[in-house]
Amino acid sequence: MVRSTRSLLQIEELKISAEGQPFVEDIETYAQDIVDTVRRAMRRILLVEDNEMNRDMLSRRLQRRGYEVIIALDGQQGVQMAQSRSPDVVLMDMSLPVMDGWEATRTLKSSPETRNIPVIALTAHAMSTDRERAMEAGCDDYDTKPIELTRLIAKIESLIARFTSDTADAGAGS
Repeated sequence: MVRSTRSLLQIEELKISAEGQPFVEDIETYAQDIVDTVRRAMRRILLVEDNEMNRDMLSRRLQRRGYEVIIALDGQQGVQMAQSRSPDVVLMDMSLPVMDGWEATRTLKSSPETRNIPVIALTAHAMSTDRERAMEAGCDDYDTKPIELTRLIAKIESLIARFTSDTADAGAGS
């Protein structure tokens, strides 16, 4: 964390020292990309997915974007890892062995230590009733397979920001 903070400060210094130069806009864009990557590197995503190809593809794409990805192969393992590793967000496949994603999400949302971890349902089911069912189970958002990475990252970042803000607001009020 200290190293990341130092890197952020160095990037900010780079942006400040480049002001007034003809290439400032390019440096600012480049610096902002670096800042975004560093911020994402602090984000831990729990990917609960039993399909090896889907798991490998999505985890590699998220890691290339700077996220730390931890993996669970079924719903029960996903619940255990959420409790022990405290991810910033859970990407939950809904069709899982041992404990399906619906039950795993209900379990996470009923536990005081995991209820504030946002859960995004990932499913190949694209009917509006599937979205409603995921939200009723406690999912905070929903995305369909095949995954469109830009859309998914926007949802991840939005939920992390919302839940971080909600947690900070709750702490300030107590």
